[in-house]
Amino acid sequence: MLRDGTRILVRPVLPEDRERLREGFARLSARSRYRRFLTSLEHLSDQQVRDLTEIDYDDHMAWVAVDPSRPGRPGLGVARYVRLAEEPAVAEAAVTVLDEYQGRGIGTILLRMLAGSAREHGIRSFRGYVLAENAPMLDILQDLGATAVQEGPLLRVDVPIPATADELPDTPTGRVFRSVAKGELPPFRLRDPGTPEVAGA
Repeated sequence: MLRDGTRILVRPVLPEDRERLREGFARLSARSRYRRFLTSLEHLSDQQVRDLTEIDYDDHMAWVAVDPSRPGRPGLGVARYVRLAEEPAVAEAAVTVLDEYQGRGIGTILLRMLAGSAREHGIRSFRGYVLAENAPMLDILQDLGATAVQEGPLLRVDVPIPATADELPDTPTGRVFRSVAKGELPPFRLRDPGTPEVAGA
């Protein structure tokens, strides 16, 4: 449930989310697209869509938030990580939320789910590249104790994934992430290869 009482459904990304991903991308403003992909991307290629939806749920994990009250359950946001081959305990991570839904808590929920999955798979920190002007994302990351280093026009941000609640700063986002450290996340299992299912859902 979001801060305003709106209910959303959060689940792992599936290969059949290809069109949902395209539709969501089309609804992003040019500014949001640039913040996410760090380039002026007009559309996603077929290969990009496959790469973003056909994942292994271990080295590459993604959660999607959808609106269960609307026909077709349109996507509202996505969070994903991709493990770095040269640093197996580190993964590049990114969160994208549709412009009209930003500031309502979806990004924090998605990041919380992503952190839980990452810890289960041996990842201990997230790395991201953020534009210095992207204040909303920087605020969330700094609330989690992130460190930032300037690399050209970008900030390279490293965020530790907490093992215990004591490691978290006492901030609004930090308090949400205490649930990750306490293991208060629904596990998910694979019904059959490529089809994740949230346990108990």
